[in-house]
Amino acid sequence: MTSLCAGSGRFCTPERWHETGRAVSLAALNQPQEVQMKTVLRFSLLGALLLGGHAFAAEPKKFDISMFPAAEVNQERVVIRLPEVQNEADMMVELQVGKKMLVDCNLPRFAGNLEQHSVKGWGYNYLTLGQVSGPVSTLMACPDSQKKETFIQIYGQGFFVNYNSKLPFVIYVPQEYEVRYRLWRADNLAQPAMIE
Repeated sequence: MTSLCAGSGRFCTPERWHETGRAVSLAALNQPQEVQMKTVLRFSLLGALLLGGHAFAAEPKKFDISMFPAAEVNQERVVIRLPEVQNEADMMVELQVGKKMLVDCNLPRFAGNLEQHSVKGWGYNYLTLGQVSGPVSTLMACPDSQKKETFIQIYGQGFFVNYNSKLPFVIYVPQEYEVRYRLWRADNLAQPAMIE
């Protein structure tokens, strides 16, 4: 591939083109310099618009959560924003609320519920952690007394919610607890039930 090197009036080889960093077509050399600059500017703007528009389209618009109440003293407001996926109705979100504790071979658990509330005047829902009891634990004799740090989860009502990429999940928990989540997907194939 050869073209005229800008400003030299000679043909450029690919090596020379890379060396100069500029090459122009014969048609561009026949135009006045002002027209050439306008053409370059137009293509630059068009390229920026196309690339910029693509970058903005790739990132979903962030939902404003300013209408949700601020976290109370000793509480945290946790927000989970999920990406848009196909067939959101086939998915569930398991909210895991708990805290890290040093435990031995026994299995401790907390009990509690996530309670749903509505933002007055807006209709958006948010969740708060109700009264937590526990931990209750098994009482096995552990062969070694070594303890390890483990995330101990709260079990109860309200921890499974429908997948929703349009609205964030807003959850209020005491500061000593953390929130994690796990996604559940339905199998595409429904299995027949057997009559017995």
